[in-house]
Amino acid sequence: MVKPAAQLLIAFLLVLGFAQGATAAEEIRSFHALIDVGKDGTLTVTETIEVTVEGRQILRGIYRDIPLRYEDANGRMREVGLDVLAVTRDGNTEPYAIERDSGVLRIRIGDANVLLRHGVHVYEITYETTRQIRHFEDHDELYWNVTGNGWDFPILEATAEVRLPLGAGATGITYFTGPYGSTEQAGRATRLDGGNRIRFEATRELGRREGLTVVVAFPKGIVAPPSAAELRADWWRDNREWIVGIGGLALILTYYLWAWRRVGRDPPREIVIPRWTPPKGISPALANYIEQRGFRGGGWDAFAASVIDLAVKGHLELEQPSKTLTIRRKGSGIPDGIGVGQRAILKELPEDGDSLTVDKANGETIQSIGHAFRSAIETEHRNEFYRGNTLYIAAGALASVVLLVSIIALGDFSPHAISAAFGIIVPSFLIAIVAINVGRRFRRAHSLAKRIWAVIVTAFLGYLGLNLIGGLLLLLVQAEMDPRTLAAIAGLILANLVFFFLMGAPTPVGQKRSAEIAGLRQYLMLAEKERMSMQGAPEMSPQHFETLLPYAVALGVEKPWSRAFDNWLATALATGAATYTGPVWYHGSSVSPGRLGSSLGNMASSLPKSFTASLPAPKSSSSGFSGGGFSGGGGGGGGGGGW
Repeated sequence: MVKPAAQLLIAFLLVLGFAQGATAAEEIRSFHALIDVGKDGTLTVTETIEVTVEGRQILRGIYRDIPLRYEDANGRMREVGLDVLAVTRDGNTEPYAIERDSGVLRIRIGDANVLLRHGVHVYEITYETTRQIRHFEDHDELYWNVTGNGWDFPILEATAEVRLPLGAGATGITYFTGPYGSTEQAGRATRLDGGNRIRFEATRELGRREGLTVVVAFPKGIVAPPSAAELRADWWRDNREWIVGIGGLALILTYYLWAWRRVGRDPPREIVIPRWTPPKGISPALANYIEQRGFRGGGWDAFAASVIDLAVKGHLELEQPSKTLTIRRKGSGIPDGIGVGQRAILKELPEDGDSLTVDKANGETIQSIGHAFRSAIETEHRNEFYRGNTLYIAAGALASVVLLVSIIALGDFSPHAISAAFGIIVPSFLIAIVAINVGRRFRRAHSLAKRIWAVIVTAFLGYLGLNLIGGLLLLLVQAEMDPRTLAAIAGLILANLVFFFLMGAPTPVGQKRSAEIAGLRQYLMLAEKERMSMQGAPEMSPQHFETLLPYAVALGVEKPWSRAFDNWLATALATGAATYTGPVWYHGSSVSPGRLGSSLGNMASSLPKSFTASLPAPKSSSSGFSGGGFSGGGGGGGGGGGW
């Protein structure tokens, strides 16, 4: 039978054991580095790391992050060489994997399928690294961040031993402890073997993100300086990103300039003279197509102008007793002199009396007619008035992508940085394209409201684009990209944006027709007094107004043209010079007898919106994108953690 005193002792020991288990923490019990300096400048480093494992952060093993770049004696960032020679745990070979991430080499130690037993484990990592010796005019030195300042755990004991080549003695020694940038010297250094070996130790526990850094200076000639060939190879390795970037940018700019001079230069500009008749053979839809250099917004402005033109010519009748518009056919078959786009419209209404109501129920039919209308015009007139030169643009864009990928590959950036960079570059490029198109619309806007809206949208897109580009610059700066490389990437993006809009060019025929259409647009916007002063200009009349109304719709100036007609009509009705109660081709409740022109202008302006509102909703789709670091002075450094 156990005596009461023994029972109390057992209970005390159990409580003590539980308390120790409850307070046990994962930590680095000791970190010791042995750094052998070779005569050729190669460092052989053996790190012995004793850790306490409790299955919290450390489940399968630890990882060690070692930077692959550091600042040399001249303040330049240099890329170092590093080869892992061996990794052991508790004296036995341990599996490990090598990962590269934004200038950092990560040694992930352990087996993903094996959990570590709790307790103390000793890891030993041996690696060789080159280009770590700093060469000054009067001495050479090793500036080495022993532990790194990026560990997730405290380091209870940190020591290091630097071994110089035989016969060499250190001429200067110093050390630093604490977080990155600290000048604290909580440690001691001891010279051994006449200064050939130097032992360093921190005299206090190092907290998370704290480290030990040592500096050893020694006479020149102990370590062989790099040869001329090695210096050239080193220079290329340190500068290859921006050399490839700037050189590639120069080649792409040369290509774009050659392509622009070959196919992208606009023909000599034609003189724009106001005219009151449409260019010969140019329908309202074709006028829209030429002025816009292709259909924009689905081409529904051109489609609406064609419907009105067919109605004015007596082939259609438009009825709008309320908000819903109905298009009714007048006559049968395809009349002579009708363009390919208007034929596509009449094919849907082949017989007299056939009708089409513009509403959601007929959305798919309207969408089909609109597609046939646009395709017919684009097929017949492609490259006749304007050449987009898309093959030249595509070639330049492909070469730019290859160059960008080469820069990133040479820079050894992390997958996260690469995906984030592309995730910023692509939206920035698209926003710039949209902003430029909005700017073009601003130039064509004739109402104050449209101009204000264009300014607001452009400002918002500009703000969004600047934030994205700012994010890209910050990302690349954090990845320690050379400013020259950054300039090459920025120049590459800018060059593609500029030539994306410069490469397209009108043909000589297109330039001539554009000037004629611009002259008609000027005429449609003139005030009545200016129009009357033009020599040979026809007098305003209902027929003249209706004939040019489809062109006004196609060119986006239906409202000024309608106001001009209203002003003329008010005077003509007051003097009895004319009688006009409205067009025979349109019947709608919104037509105001006192403002016939403006009523028709408003109808014509709203017609494209009626067509787009009737279209079936597009199928939804979704997409998404998803997107360490190191610190410490000199070479080495980094940090680590558990996994």
